[in-house]
Amino acid sequence: MEILEKIFGNSTHLEVVLLFYNNPGYFTNITKLATSLDKSHVTVRKAVSDLVSAGILTELDIGKSRVIRINEKSPYTETLFNFINTVQSVKEKRSIEDIIAKRAVLAARET
Repeated sequence: MEILEKIFGNSTHLEVVLLFYNNPGYFTNITKLATSLDKSHVTVRKAVSDLVSAGILTELDIGKSRVIRINEKSPYTETLFNFINTVQSVKEKRSIEDIIAKRAVLAARET
């Protein structure tokens, strides 16, 4: 997502958001997230904490682990994902209807 990096910078925050955007239904913990992004645990923890504070992500306590998920009920998440969709559609010259249909199919597979 070169254009998003140009707009927001190449930050861990953006990488985390894009990971959840590109993987509907995805959830993980900090250690696995840090490994998959090839970032330090501290760096990823800070980004996740900021995104939880902003309402984009949620953390759930499951046993001794803290599981991270996208906060699908947040209006900020919806707005952010709509923005990413728009940027992608402009770059790929796709219509927003195509993108909405694709996300609906992915969401239907989740349930």
